[in-house]
Amino acid sequence: MPGGTADAAVGMMDGAYFVGRKELLDFFNALLDTEYTKIEQTATGAMACQLTSLIFPGSIPMSKVNWDAKSDYEFVQNYKLLQTAFNKHKVQRYVDVDKLIRAKYQDNLEFCQWLKAFYEQSGATRADDYDPAAARAKGKGGTRFNSTMGRSTTGGSKKTLTSRRVVPAARPRPAAPKPAPASSTTGTRPSRPLRDRQDNQNAATAAEVEALYNKNQELVTRVTELEDSLLALEEERDLAVLEIEKERDFYFTKLRDVEVLLQIHQERSTGMPADVLDEVFKVLYATAEEDVQVTEEGIVHTTPVDAVEDFHDPEGV
Repeated sequence: MPGGTADAAVGMMDGAYFVGRKELLDFFNALLDTEYTKIEQTATGAMACQLTSLIFPGSIPMSKVNWDAKSDYEFVQNYKLLQTAFNKHKVQRYVDVDKLIRAKYQDNLEFCQWLKAFYEQSGATRADDYDPAAARAKGKGGTRFNSTMGRSTTGGSKKTLTSRRVVPAARPRPAAPKPAPASSTTGTRPSRPLRDRQDNQNAATAAEVEALYNKNQELVTRVTELEDSLLALEEERDLAVLEIEKERDFYFTKLRDVEVLLQIHQERSTGMPADVLDEVFKVLYATAEEDVQVTEEGIVHTTPVDAVEDFHDPEGV
């Protein structure tokens, strides 16, 4: 396949982006002998690596693919292998790794739709002697993946592809109108109003499909905007917490310095009145359970908080 041709042919309005979740999962499961049940399970990038190795044999060292990836960092390593293969074969496809590793449905759905169309348009075929499970077993956690997500090759439950080359999915179109049955009268044609009505129905269906697609894109954009807003709010919250912690540490340090200064005066008897020192220490060492009040005369009173509440409670009088 000439580099950078099939990938460029898959535009956002291509029929590939109208392929549903079930059709995608059936396609990948049949091609790679897997048992994926959710689109989000492909977010690790491992499946994309194996599919790319079918399109460009030898482009990805399967021994480096991590089928047991759990963290974002491990996902990224798989996508690095994928991007290296794309760059090598001049595949002009930007892989938004930051979005894919979040395992969000919509992002991974669109990438899977593109992968399926890319495979189909590449002209690649799966060789009869190709063993997907054996290829996965070369990588980290591949054997464990095969035991849980691999399709069993025994018991006759394995599905086979009648043809490894799949006709590219086309954008949904209204079914072509069936020709009206011929009239018993020779030379009689179907009535013009009937054909016009069928054409109008087809046009209306196409318009509905287009409207649904546009609405879906609007919703995806809105969700992305909300996610960005949430991230911005989280950043503001973290900054606010950081500022509060700085202010807390600032005043705590000042109080600690005052405490040390007073302790020095107390120990060395520098001439500062002992009663003043005692009053200041009362304020410094008062606990959260004590209510501290300083009178106009400079006298410190400490009262337990429970006692203060009882005193102000009308029913406790």
